[in-house]
Amino acid sequence: MEQAALSDNGAQVKWLQRSALAAALVVAAIGIAALAGWLFDLPVLRSVIPGHVAMKANTAVGMVLAAAALAACVRPDWMPLRISGPASIAVALLGAGTLFQVVTGVELGIDTLLFDDPEALRTGRAPGRMSELTSASFVLVGVIGMMACKRIGAWLGQALALVMLVLGLFALSAYGYAMGTESGQVAFTPLGINTALCVFLLALGWLASQPGSGLARVLANPGLGGELARRTLAPALVAPVIVAFAAQVSLAEGWLSVGATITWMAVASGLFVAGLVRWGANLLDRLEREREHSRRLEASAHTDELTGVGNRRAFDEALAALLARRAKGGSDLCLLMIDLDHFKRYNDSHGHLAGDQALRLAGALLRAALRPGDIAARYGGEEFAVLLPGVDAERAAMVAERLCRDFRIADWPYEPVTISVGVAEAAPGETPQSLVSRADAALYEAKASGRDRAAVAQSGSA
Repeated sequence: MEQAALSDNGAQVKWLQRSALAAALVVAAIGIAALAGWLFDLPVLRSVIPGHVAMKANTAVGMVLAAAALAACVRPDWMPLRISGPASIAVALLGAGTLFQVVTGVELGIDTLLFDDPEALRTGRAPGRMSELTSASFVLVGVIGMMACKRIGAWLGQALALVMLVLGLFALSAYGYAMGTESGQVAFTPLGINTALCVFLLALGWLASQPGSGLARVLANPGLGGELARRTLAPALVAPVIVAFAAQVSLAEGWLSVGATITWMAVASGLFVAGLVRWGANLLDRLEREREHSRRLEASAHTDELTGVGNRRAFDEALAALLARRAKGGSDLCLLMIDLDHFKRYNDSHGHLAGDQALRLAGALLRAALRPGDIAARYGGEEFAVLLPGVDAERAAMVAERLCRDFRIADWPYEPVTISVGVAEAAPGETPQSLVSRADAALYEAKASGRDRAAVAQSGSA
């Protein structure tokens, strides 16, 4: 089970890394396309939607650098890790320099360093200058990249990435709102839709790039919580854009008043959350049922179907594990080998169905007599084995005598069935084969002495 969990976790980590790399590649492609739009004067590559805000040349360069930093951090075998730090610093400086110009009014000459910006006259903004929201996002993504490159401040990096995610989601939701208007313009955020998408993807990429912390740790978890997060995160992020778009269409078409539209948005949000909760609950219920089925299958693979105690496989695995633990300084361990006396005669006299019934009762007696940490197993035929962790030979002999008594006074359906027991205490460095051999020898001694009794093996040596 533990190995399977580790395997599942490794698969989820790889999925997150692939997602982060995909985000970096998409951002790089968008940035390169925008640069090509400026180079060859193709407005559609700069703004995607005609008439909308274009991605500035500086923004495109920053996006390519940010994508390179993310890709180098996620897949250093594809791109040298050493470029992640300088690329992140360059992105942070580009954003900080633009914010400095906005706050102080000082022109640093970086806005039109690559291309002129005739569209700036229409928008009333400084030529070539990226928006304040983009500049702030560049500062954040640059700091995140520098921290990730140095493998420091993982939780702070995740927190900054979440802030970026909010900024990107705000910009995308604004476009969802704007698409429902006649003009299709976004009055309250001067970001191009391609820029908003890049900010959103970079935030998701850096979140996914560090599967050991924050939201990514939850997403990488192979358990029920991780599965729920993976299934519900995308709908939760997309929903605000859809709701904003639907609300604005309602207003533009005159279907509802402003007050009714706001009420509808509140109701729709509540219904969406309720639906998401129900979907998540159904998912968890299905996954839990599947896991329970897997647990039952695994338990059946280690349980003797007739007697209800462990089978030979379960015994062998438990014995090896307990001896290994004892070798590392664990406590005492004793083995009881138990055989039903004259069981062949019992079968011949009463039939095999009666013999099966006796074996079932023997299993029930063993389960009732042992502690929760003890392990009983059907070793083969009418022979059983019991492992007693933390018990020395003296106490194990007492357990064996009590088992003999329990079998002797049990309510057998045809005739009493007794047992013979061989007791052996594990010696330092002992192997499973030698411990079983010594317990078997003690069992034969008990049978030779008249049966319905226990015998203790001599101390062994490694």
